[in-house]
Amino acid sequence: MAESLKQKTISGMIWNAIERFGSSFFLFISNLVLARLLSPDDFGCIGMLMVFISVSDAIIDGGFGSALIQKKNPTETDYSTVFYWNLFLSLFLYATLYLAAPAIAKFYEIALLRDVLKVLGIMLVINAFMLIQQNILKKQVDFRKIAQINLFAIITGTCVGIVFAFLGYGVWSLVIKTLVTGVVQCAAYWLNNHWRPQWTFSWVSFFNLFRFGSFMFLNTVINNLYHNILSLIIGKNFSAATLGYFTQARKLEDIPRSSLSSVINSVTFPVFSEIQDDKERLQNAARKCLKSMAYINFPLMMLLIVIAKPLILLLFTEKWVQSVPYFQALCIYGLMTSIIELNSNIIISLGKSNVSLFVRIVQRGSGLILIIAGLWWGMKGMLSGYIISQYISFIIAAVCSGKLMGYGVIKQSKDLFPTFLLSLIAAILTYSLIIFIPDINYIWQIFFQCAIFAFIYIGVSKLLHLEGFEIYYQILKNKLVKNNG
Repeated sequence: MAESLKQKTISGMIWNAIERFGSSFFLFISNLVLARLLSPDDFGCIGMLMVFISVSDAIIDGGFGSALIQKKNPTETDYSTVFYWNLFLSLFLYATLYLAAPAIAKFYEIALLRDVLKVLGIMLVINAFMLIQQNILKKQVDFRKIAQINLFAIITGTCVGIVFAFLGYGVWSLVIKTLVTGVVQCAAYWLNNHWRPQWTFSWVSFFNLFRFGSFMFLNTVINNLYHNILSLIIGKNFSAATLGYFTQARKLEDIPRSSLSSVINSVTFPVFSEIQDDKERLQNAARKCLKSMAYINFPLMMLLIVIAKPLILLLFTEKWVQSVPYFQALCIYGLMTSIIELNSNIIISLGKSNVSLFVRIVQRGSGLILIIAGLWWGMKGMLSGYIISQYISFIIAAVCSGKLMGYGVIKQSKDLFPTFLLSLIAAILTYSLIIFIPDINYIWQIFFQCAIFAFIYIGVSKLLHLEGFEIYYQILKNKLVKNNG
């Protein structure tokens, strides 16, 4: 059983990595092209509306997806009940957004948003149709099929969106891109998965799942509101262009950060749920995941901070130079994201969704206070509050993990510190050494900085035998031995 679970976990991580990094690559390419064709205001308009779409999506799922994954043996009645509930709620919320669209457009003082939201809101219904299909595959740890479906949908949507941008459709090309991706994704899930809903709805099943799912529902809604609150505040207090710069910075930073955290976290939740009764085994698994994530995430975020300006100027041209400080701030924030999500997965996998909700409320409540307080000093103050809140969130989540399974903030910090310190030193040295290189173009500047950083980071890691390095080194070594054998 253990070996079977181990094989499923490794396979799941590999395919999830293919899906996440593949998706990120095509989204990056589309964003690169669209950023040159569209204006910051176009991206700002979509950024304003995604607050409402993201929160509505969280409400539709209602935590039931997580409840089905966490439950040992969900029945066909469970799946059908959740499917019909999601569908009903999506139609209700779409109707609500449709009617509220004029008021939302008036709030932002941008008339175009009214029609855009009415069309973009269709994604709520599309997502509701495929939620159960996705969750069944996640429950089975079948990330190969998920990867194939999502990549195909993203490639299709990306191509269509770029064509419409070239034809001069402006912000509508972003809407069309989103809708085409969703429709293709939904159709592919139904064609490639044999599950079909039964004509049944059970209130007993609903409330059994709701006991766990209700906490997850509130958790997700609070998290979505918090992460989108910046877009809401920026859109209202600053200009659409400012929100466009911030949105572009967030998209670029999100590619490496969310890809990495998703690779591990999407797989760890179902796997942690399988071993939830063995605390020692769970603690060892969490510790390895923590070190392996940090070993990649910390240096990646630090390096991006160093190369931020030449990277954005190379990719998006001088038009987007104001995105640089926002991008750097988000990279500092992103250092701890995957670590916090890992702690959240630990708590949830133990069936403590109520504890997870409490942790989230404290995290996001303190964060919101810091963001609003920082607004007094403009964008810089607001982003500073946003960053500080992230490190407070880590402390809160790690303390709870410590109480539940004995792997708390002190142990986690000790495991993280060597990698963090090495990443910081490599970043400082890389930034300092580039000064001695004569003026060069952006491509060569990025190349030299990446080469210097990698040489310092990997070289010192090997010299000191950092555990994070050893984990990946052994995987690579075993893979080469297997292939040669």
